Amino acid sequence: MGKSKAEGDFPFVKWITKDFKGVRFVESDLQYLYDNMDPVVAVIAERDGEVMIPVWDLDTGGNYLLKLKKDKDGVFGLYEDWIEIVAKRRGFEGNEAIGFYVNQVTLELTFTVINPTNNVAGSSK
Repeated sequence: MGKSKAEGDFPFVKWITKDFKGVRFVESDLQYLYDNMDPVVAVIAERDGEVMIPVWDLDTGGNYLLKLKKDKDGVFGLYEDWIEIVAKRRGFEGNEAIGFYVNQVTLELTFTVINPTNNVAGSSK
């Protein structure tokens, strides 16, 4: 609740926008994931450009298995699952900065909202 972290505390930060609530990963983001996630833990199932990875929501304590998927532009990202399970549920309205890192104990991709515009953790829409 009271923990406030700066963007510099995270290996990568993504901004949620009003028109697109998915999260896209650039090459250096993917390299960080490959270097820090145990492949046995991270790649639960891989097929047709999709990889299932464990994701931990530090703010709500939610643990998810989300699809990291290659889009039509060939860029990997968290799309449908992320939007339905995380963005809508958390009530992201746009302009939230999300900090990501790999927890070195659980080896899960972990995220937290860095600049909550309001209390999105308890909102439903």
